[in-house]
Amino acid sequence: MKRIYVLLLAVLLMMALPFAAFAGGAAEEPPEPDEEFNFYMVTHGGAADPFWAVVIRGAEDAAERFGVNLTYLGPEVADIGEFVNMLETAVDARPDGIAVTITDPDAVEEPLRRAIEEYDIPVVALNVPDERERGERIPYLSYVGADEYQVGVQAARRMLEEFTPQAGVVLIHEPGHSGLERRAQGISDVFGEEGIAIERLSGRPDAAENYEVLEAYLIANENVDAVFTLGPQGAHPSLAVLADLPHGDGIRLGAVDLTDEMISAIDDGRMLFTIEQQQYLQGYLPIGLLTLYNLYGLIPHDDILTGPAIVDLNNVDIVRAMVEAGYR
Repeated sequence: MKRIYVLLLAVLLMMALPFAAFAGGAAEEPPEPDEEFNFYMVTHGGAADPFWAVVIRGAEDAAERFGVNLTYLGPEVADIGEFVNMLETAVDARPDGIAVTITDPDAVEEPLRRAIEEYDIPVVALNVPDERERGERIPYLSYVGADEYQVGVQAARRMLEEFTPQAGVVLIHEPGHSGLERRAQGISDVFGEEGIAIERLSGRPDAAENYEVLEAYLIANENVDAVFTLGPQGAHPSLAVLADLPHGDGIRLGAVDLTDEMISAIDDGRMLFTIEQQQYLQGYLPIGLLTLYNLYGLIPHDDILTGPAIVDLNNVDIVRAMVEAGYR
C-alpha cells in the first residue's frame, strides 16, 4: 500500500539546497554542474487541454528556477501512438533526465527501460504511475501525482454526502488511460458497496464528441441522476448537456481537475464539486527532483502525492484566485 511522502519536505529541499550552509558554519555555494542539465517532459496531453497548460507552466517555472533546459513534448489531442513517438524522441536525445506519464505501461515500457537500463537516464513519473507491483513496474525513481484510485473514491463519497442517486454514469474521455480507469474503478467500487448501479461511458478526448455521447446516454437513461467526469474535456461538455436537457436540473455533476469554467459552475450550483490534484506541482516537482538527483543523488523513495482534494462551495473562493492565475 502506498505511503504518502511528505510533500513539504520535497519542496523545502528544492528551495533550500541552493542556499544551504555547509560544514563549519560557513555558507558556501553548492557545486555547479559542468554544464546545464537537459531535461525532457513527455506527457499524453498538451497545452490545448487546460489541465496540461498548468502542468507545462509548473515545469517551465521550475526549469527557470533551477537553471536547466527543458523540452516539453505532448500531443495536442491524446494519441498513444504520437505520445510513444515523442517519448522515443526524448530517449534518443540522451538527456540528463525524463519526466513522463505512464499512461499505458505496455506502450512505454520498452523505451523507458531502454532509457533507464541502457542509457542510465533518470526517469520520474508524473500524473499517471505504473500501477503494477514494484518488482514488475518500470523502475523509475519516483512518482509525482494523485492517487488515482482515491480520486475516484473521494468523488463517489462526496456525491453520496449530498444525496442517494438512483443510478450513475462515469464519462471516460480517454478510454484505456490507466489513470482514468483507476478513477472510474474507485467510483464504481464505492457505488457498488451502496448497491447503486453505475456504468462507464466511453467518450473521446474531444469536447464536442463527448457532448454527443453523454447527451444520447442521458436521453436513453432518464433514471441516471449522478454524472461523474474525469477531466475538463468531459466536464465542460457535460455542463452544456445538463443545461440543454429538459431534465438536466435533476442531475448532479461531479468532476476531476480545475478550470475557470468549473469554478464558476461550482459557484452557481451547476456542478456539485470537483477533485483537485494540484497539477502545477506535477509539472514543477519532477524538474526539481531530476535536478537534485543529477547534483546530489537525492531522490524520495516513495510517491509524492499531490491529491486528491475536494473543491466545493465550502472552499471555492479560496481556490478561485489561483485558478485564474494559472497555478491550479
